[in-house]
Amino acid sequence: MSCMEMQQIWEKYVLENSLDSFIIDKTIIDSWQLSKKFKVNPKDGIGKRFLTTSDFQKRLRDHETMVSLAKKSLNRFQFLLKNIDFILVLTDADGYILWQSGNEHLKEHAREIRFSQGYQWTESMVGTNSIGIALRTKEANFIHGYEHFARASHNWSCVASPVFGENREVVGVVDLSMPAHYPKKENFLFTVQLIAEFISEALQRKVFEEQKYMLQYFSSKKQPGILCNSSMTILHISPELVDEPEAYIGKKLSALPNEKWEIVKRDPIRKEDTCIGYFVYVKHRIFNHPFKFHYVSGRSKTFHQLLEEVQIVAPTSAPIHLYGETGSGKEVLAKTIHENSPFAEGKLVSVNCGSIPENLMESELFGYEKGAFTGANPNGYIGKIEQANNGTLFLDEIEDMPVSMQSDLLRVLQEKKLTRIGGTKEINVNFRLITASNQDLKALVKAKKFRTDLFYRIYVCPLQIPPLRDRKEDIRELIKYFESANSWYPFWEEMLVEVAEQYPWKGNVRELNNFLERCLIYYRDRIPTKEQLIQLIQKGGLIEFQETSDTLSFKEQIEKENIYNALVNNNGNIPMAAKQLSISKSTLYRKIKKYKLD
Repeated sequence: MSCMEMQQIWEKYVLENSLDSFIIDKTIIDSWQLSKKFKVNPKDGIGKRFLTTSDFQKRLRDHETMVSLAKKSLNRFQFLLKNIDFILVLTDADGYILWQSGNEHLKEHAREIRFSQGYQWTESMVGTNSIGIALRTKEANFIHGYEHFARASHNWSCVASPVFGENREVVGVVDLSMPAHYPKKENFLFTVQLIAEFISEALQRKVFEEQKYMLQYFSSKKQPGILCNSSMTILHISPELVDEPEAYIGKKLSALPNEKWEIVKRDPIRKEDTCIGYFVYVKHRIFNHPFKFHYVSGRSKTFHQLLEEVQIVAPTSAPIHLYGETGSGKEVLAKTIHENSPFAEGKLVSVNCGSIPENLMESELFGYEKGAFTGANPNGYIGKIEQANNGTLFLDEIEDMPVSMQSDLLRVLQEKKLTRIGGTKEINVNFRLITASNQDLKALVKAKKFRTDLFYRIYVCPLQIPPLRDRKEDIRELIKYFESANSWYPFWEEMLVEVAEQYPWKGNVRELNNFLERCLIYYRDRIPTKEQLIQLIQKGGLIEFQETSDTLSFKEQIEKENIYNALVNNNGNIPMAAKQLSISKSTLYRKIKKYKLD
């Protein structure tokens, strides 16, 4: 195609947005369309974005080896460029020109359009040009005259080829620019590719030699640490520091989560008086975010002591076991631990082991591949353990997990790997485990209903949640929280609190909320009597009162229940039961006789 024909095609596209895709190469079409998308002015196209002197000097230092190799390549392959006027250009991976050499007269013309050191030559900045296309496509290309999108480059003919570094990533571009009157010859493309390959191979060889040297240095160290190259990219990490060292390879040191790591020192690794990398000493940072508790803590000493323990164990990755009665707030504490842990960025995945049929437990926890069994989801299923990767897995009612599944869970906790049902691939998992039970796991282990080895895996930080009857000071706060959440503020609140504080709440906070819901429904706009509130509690309660010849008042029934519980909890020991009830021994003997508990 002649220069005149190409000019006409360009003008038609610029002025009328009309383009014959059968005439022009697809590479040109794609780049022209991108240039329009980037709103490049086709009547302009000179370089506009440039580096400050300090930024330019820094990039030169960072790419010192590549620039040196570009200079060597010009000496080595100059015989292929004889009898032509040219400029040879080297850019970095962002399209900034780091170095150029060649005909001085041409360099003067290049400066007029800002095609000089420090300026950025990408498609988004100046429109279609060989450097920008090479960066985007990672392939060599030849852009001639009016194939450039912007007028500033129409007098130029440019050939470019990417320079590849380690792992075949583009680290720069070699560009050969000539006056547009030179013909579009294949041998120009071949020459530029030869230069780019020379630089690429030399760079990769240097990287390999340096990494070999650094690994030898790393292996001589007796302390765990992180090995980085000169640009602070991680090359190796001691397995003592992390569970999956390979997951960090290739990432920048700055990408390590600051809340987990603290850099102690960076030792430069030198070869021939040049720093080629660093040995980085790190330690796990103590998790020091402000403790978050989004729920009602109340005023009781027992619950505040529990929260103090939670503040200590939550920032670690240690397994936690919660032991408490039904409705005492195990799930609330599990959420709190997750939100204050190093795994807070991940998901909290909750599983109630008591609600899953035994024959479905394995697939629910471990997941399955497509077609693993009849009736399975045709797309397969990601199990709860895998869903909790990099987060927290909360296994409630762990005591109901079948013994066969207990061994499978133990294997995951030991190896941090799982295999889906019907699959063969091992999947790495990393999560924080919280378990909960409303039965004493120690007793279950002694009764051989729970595996001893799993017990020691999950019972690292046990936390006992006090029942509501042992922290009655919190009932007022819980009621106020319910009222606020439901925009309900009864002026008979004191009577409500008084009645609630006299009841033992076998169902704990859950039962209390259940009662408050009924209060809201029945007495949003009415005023109940004390007796009506007592009846409302008993509507949803499970406490069975023994019939006696004497009719007991509600207070007496509660008192009898509390005394009975204290005697049971203390195995009939009168002094200890009296201390728990905060009454004298003589008073307790009298009450026992009154309620016929002897």
